Amino acid sequence: SYSDTQRYRVGPNYLQLPINAPVTTPRTNQRDGQMAYHVDDTGENPHVNYEPSSLGGLEEAPRGGADHEPQISGPLVRRKLSRTNEYAQAGERYRTMPDDEREDLVFNFVDFLGQCEEHIQERMVDHLTKCDPELGRRVAEGLGFGSSNGSATARQAGVPARAQ
Repeated sequence: SYSDTQRYRVGPNYLQLPINAPVTTPRTNQRDGQMAYHVDDTGENPHVNYEPSSLGGLEEAPRGGADHEPQISGPLVRRKLSRTNEYAQAGERYRTMPDDEREDLVFNFVDFLGQCEEHIQERMVDHLTKCDPELGRRVAEGLGFGSSNGSATARQAGVPARAQ
């Protein structure tokens, strides 16, 4: 079909090209990619295409109607996974990387997080420290965390606080 061809040839933002644009503005959760003409910013609260987010944005829609369980024999239960450490797998992956890939990963985290507000940087350093203390420390140092206040998880891992 035409839309598949355009998506393949031009990229996911083909509807933003003026020649392809529909009469009404398309509202998608697509962000970045080839041929992106604009980012869907709405002033102080930019459109966030994921949830949960500290900036608001999308929320999961309430379930509409009753759940219908499939016909199976035996009990059907819904329960949380028994996983207690949500960060272990990411830390294991980091530790299996060669040194040059670790360097690239740290560089990319520092480069992109350097564009974020401080509270987001601190939250990400906390997450990265929970994955691997070395990763959290290296990213914190790259972001310029210094001497006095820093996040609790970063302090536990021996990362100095952000310099003012």
